[in-house]
Amino acid sequence: MQSSRGAGGKEDEEVEVYIQETSEVFLTNERPQQEFTGRFECSVSSLRWVCKEKVSLQYQFCSWEEHRHRPSCKDYIPAGPLMDITVTAGKLEEVQLPHWIDHNPKMPHSFAVLHVKSCGDSVERVSEVTSSHVKLLQPTFSPIGVMIQQFFGFPVNVFYDVLMYKKIQTALKLHVYLVPPDPALQKAVEKEQNSVGSIKLLKPGPDKSMVLGDNLSLKTDKAGAHIQPRTRELRYDSRNLFEVFLRNADGDFTLKLKSEQNTIWSCSIFKEDYQTQSTGHKQGQHFVAQHRRALINRVSVTAPILDELVERELISKETYNDVKALATTQDQMRKILAVLNTAIAKDGLYKILKGMTGTEHLISELEASG
Repeated sequence: MQSSRGAGGKEDEEVEVYIQETSEVFLTNERPQQEFTGRFECSVSSLRWVCKEKVSLQYQFCSWEEHRHRPSCKDYIPAGPLMDITVTAGKLEEVQLPHWIDHNPKMPHSFAVLHVKSCGDSVERVSEVTSSHVKLLQPTFSPIGVMIQQFFGFPVNVFYDVLMYKKIQTALKLHVYLVPPDPALQKAVEKEQNSVGSIKLLKPGPDKSMVLGDNLSLKTDKAGAHIQPRTRELRYDSRNLFEVFLRNADGDFTLKLKSEQNTIWSCSIFKEDYQTQSTGHKQGQHFVAQHRRALINRVSVTAPILDELVERELISKETYNDVKALATTQDQMRKILAVLNTAIAKDGLYKILKGMTGTEHLISELEASG
């Protein structure tokens, strides 16, 4: 349960907001009605409303994908999350829908609200726009979302989030997304990354707006890093993706997102962000290096270890065969430890040994010994 405070008005009453997740993609927020009239804002969705009586409402975040290419949306682009709002009791006098446009009143862009209906979509013109919301009086509800009409020659500035995911195998791979603050779209990105075992890296986002259609590039001060593509045209979707690849990642580095004129975002990536600290580092020495002799002498079965190393792409099939060809397990472990010479690879071996039935007790004993 979360609480939200009224947005303006004579009294800022506290509103209890109950949050219930109903599926993998959609979030439903149901808030039993407050006892007071006034202006209120949901702390989760940024949805604002005005009421004069007790009301109850719920909503889901929906995907724009199947709607934004319809004839009714021609010449428009999404400018806020698409929300399926249902008022289950009472009446709203006013609703304010959030948008992610860096709004300049001097620009000719026209805001509108799409109403998705079974009998046919409709587009409602918006008369009042603030820096973060559009206002609808005496609203009716179906799936609705803010759009903006784009005119040739006039840029549209947007506030986008940066989502970053890391995956560590033989190397460090970062996927860096530029996406609008659209919960449905961000949920889809998260689901895709989770499916391949990536872990979200939480970092502050940009505080500057970006221009839709601009060519952006991601740069780093880390030698040996490969970033693709070199430039990316900013769009509304999840295709605003850069991949950062570091084969021998070690130490801190910086990422910078740049347009042709400006640096939009800068972020420090620290060694601790991508190297686990649970692997028994002691006085700067990695666990597997610290206990090298014990691992060589006391690990008696290497076949499942080798299988896991190949599965996690920590060694090649050729290295697998070379190790298997050695006569003793001691020689095999000696070779494994020689090949896994980066911190990321050593972390991988540590996790394999700690998770295997035949070696977990040995690892626990070595950890206890310091």
